Amino acid sequence: MLKLTYSDADLLVEQLDLTVEAMVAQRSIVALRAGQPLVVQPGYGAFALPADLPEVATLKTLAQGAIDIAPCDTDWLEVTLRGTWLAENATSAEGILVAELGDALEQQLVALWQRSLTWAAAPCSQGR
Repeated sequence: MLKLTYSDADLLVEQLDLTVEAMVAQRSIVALRAGQPLVVQPGYGAFALPADLPEVATLKTLAQGAIDIAPCDTDWLEVTLRGTWLAENATSAEGILVAELGDALEQQLVALWQRSLTWAAAPCSQGR
């Protein structure tokens, strides 16, 4: 399962060995015990990747309609996926999106996202 955690300051993309149903059940129990509201609904999430990452071509091959990849501008691509949104309220921009996309695609997305963190920060003179 792919998990995207959106906070007010950051995004975390990770692959977990859980099903969406197990994650929803765990989060529901935590929210219930903590007395916190939890909204669970179908949703989507997106993040950007540098368009010039060499592995982007492989990602497009693996995607097979499971995710959408579209240009943001000349330097960036937007990766959009559908899944289950968990948040404190229905309009919150902070929360968790979970989706089951298959191991190969999930691993590729995590690897590309991690690589993009250093790719975007590297000076152009380093010849990425």
